[in-house]
Amino acid sequence: MDYKRLLQVIIHDPMRKIFAIVFAFGLWLFVAVGYNYQYTKNIQIVYSNLPEDRILVDSLTTVNVTFTGGGVSLLNIWAATPKAQCDLSKTKLGENKIPVKNIVIPIGFRDVSIDYQKTTSIDITIDRKITKEMRVVVPIKGSLRNRISISDITVLDTVVVTGPNEILRNVDEVMTESLNVQNRNKSFTKELRLLNPSSLIDVSEDIVTANVTVDTTVERTFVNIPLKLLYAPNQLVYTEKITLDTLIVQGAKSRMADLKKSDIEVRIRLINMPVGNHSLPAEVILPDYIKPVYSNPQRFKITIY
Repeated sequence: MDYKRLLQVIIHDPMRKIFAIVFAFGLWLFVAVGYNYQYTKNIQIVYSNLPEDRILVDSLTTVNVTFTGGGVSLLNIWAATPKAQCDLSKTKLGENKIPVKNIVIPIGFRDVSIDYQKTTSIDITIDRKITKEMRVVVPIKGSLRNRISISDITVLDTVVVTGPNEILRNVDEVMTESLNVQNRNKSFTKELRLLNPSSLIDVSEDIVTANVTVDTTVERTFVNIPLKLLYAPNQLVYTEKITLDTLIVQGAKSRMADLKKSDIEVRIRLINMPVGNHSLPAEVILPDYIKPVYSNPQRFKITIY
């Protein structure tokens, strides 16, 4: 055979050149797929059969697996990577260790073996699933027109959340995006997006409707409000003044009419503060949409022994 002439024909004839490349690749592939190889891949874990009253709160999402087998089989696995299936029907509340031998990877090729290398088990945490109705809190940004205050914000939707007991047992409210009231002077209604506090929580509503009522701003003055000191059992404290002499507050007329001294809390937190003399401001806790304008004294002298 005249190889030189054959080479010239291939070089000058593009179609024959392409055919030769394809033929060579096919020949290599035919030989290659007959051998055994290894293919390592992080594959997704799919959890199933968890009882309805439970929720998965912590788990691995993937597991590192090495497949060993014939070239054809591994080529198919590479083209359509299977998912690891983990059955949770026999798990318990709290932490669980699931041996990798209990994980099923549907591969469909008898000549393929699976090795998890150094992984012997996967750790997951399961909690009890609970459902609660939540109060909706609407944060405010911006300022109403002069001498206008918010009287009330009513959310017209009922919001129910479902999630892990560990997260929800001490949570009683969810928040919306901030409500912009800049330059408003009349009552209005606004749709607001609800903020989901966790990816583990399912919220019944994405959007809620808030009805905002406004009223004329008025001020009221309160005197001799008791001072509450918050301190640890091992702390000894002393202060000469035990009341806030004067407090002026501001809010909507309709809301201020029902405001009582008992609705106001004046406190100073002393827990974890060092021994010695201190001059501290008091925290004034007021009902929603009412704010302090003036207080006297501004600071209290307190001694911690």
